[in-house]
Amino acid sequence: MDIRVVVAIDFGTTFSGFAYANRADPEIITNDVWPQQIGSLKTNTVLQYDSNYQNVIKWGNPALAQRQSRKNKGPSSNTVELFKLHLGDIPQDEKPSLPHELSHKKAISDYLHEFGKTNQILRIM
Repeated sequence: MDIRVVVAIDFGTTFSGFAYANRADPEIITNDVWPQQIGSLKTNTVLQYDSNYQNVIKWGNPALAQRQSRKNKGPSSNTVELFKLHLGDIPQDEKPSLPHELSHKKAISDYLHEFGKTNQILRIM
């Protein structure tokens, strides 16, 4: 197997990020460019869905910013966060609730799918 690039992904409960290094030049490069966010090594582990929780509208910081801007304006957006806690050994009644239409596995899969579209990841692969 010819491994050229090593990528480390930090899928965090509240923030996520990644770094990588080329095997030929082992300098570690940490991503600091995210959608609508520059200069931060991580972005929010947050999703915003459409009304049926089928499609991701926004992810990361833009999803959180959307939720905060609607805070006092009627019905909440379909923003989901803390879904990673469903992977741990936390008693079920202490896990954050998710909408009935959404499983934690779908939320995690959707987040990692959006995360993988990050331009920097696409350039190194």
